[in-house]
Amino acid sequence: MADTTFPGEGQGFYADAIVGDVVHLRLMATLTALGPGAGVFNVKTKKWCTNREWADDIEGANRMAEGLARSWYKYAGRTEPFPALEWKATG
Repeated sequence: MADTTFPGEGQGFYADAIVGDVVHLRLMATLTALGPGAGVFNVKTKKWCTNREWADDIEGANRMAEGLARSWYKYAGRTEPFPALEWKATG
């Protein structure tokens, strides 16, 4: 098995949380010059739902992004179940 250096700076993972026609959140976990970070973007309103949060590693950033999205979802008063996430590598 070859060694990989993924993710490199500016790379990471994203997942979309879509509920009907009302909610479309994009969860981001990326590596920056400051370290791994997590954020949640509302695709419908084209605004960030949360400030960037910092993690110890990229897996922690994934977990943090999901936690932020679930908190926002609850805060927004959504009663539908939170969708399952499928994380994909960014380009």
